[in-house]
Amino acid sequence: MTGDKRGISATIFWFMFRMMINAFLILVLVEGFTGGYYFSYKLFSDVPYVATSKETMNITIESGTDVSTVGTILAENGIVDGKYIFIARAYISGYHDDIQAGTYVLGPGMSPSEICQTICNVQSEGET
Repeated sequence: MTGDKRGISATIFWFMFRMMINAFLILVLVEGFTGGYYFSYKLFSDVPYVATSKETMNITIESGTDVSTVGTILAENGIVDGKYIFIARAYISGYHDDIQAGTYVLGPGMSPSEICQTICNVQSEGET
């Protein structure tokens, strides 16, 4: 009789353990998909980090600075949402090798395309 109670207790324990593992895996999957969607949205949409912001600041980019360092500088100053989103955006847009040294007026109200065009000294189609 005691063996039956232990067997039932062990069965219940392992059932609950598997349920907790399954719940944890579902949580990880949901978080992964949510994070992937957020990253993709920020990467492919051309919306500013803070659309209503009129704030600007001077950002200095030294000669020889790579896209990763520029992404870090912009993220630390609150101009872009994240370093890796900016880096991926620069690579997708083809601006990663065209970054020019200088001091630029940038702000979180600028779209990622505007930021890339500014730091690469590229005129947009409407400018002459």
